Amino acid sequence: MNKVTRKLSTSGKYSKALNLPREFLKSLGWRQNQNLSVELNKSKKQLIIKDAKR
Repeated sequence: MNKVTRKLSTSGKYSKALNLPREFLKSLGWRQNQNLSVELNKSKKQLIIKDAKR
């Protein structure tokens, strides 16, 4: 598992953005404007990002 550190940046008035490393996106086969599913696991303090299968 590769590990990198990133900062949250502001994107608009109420939203935040997180930049992901290009290598991660390439290895997952993700592309620009792809629909992704984002889940929150409060007990583990985790965000889970997956491909949104139609």
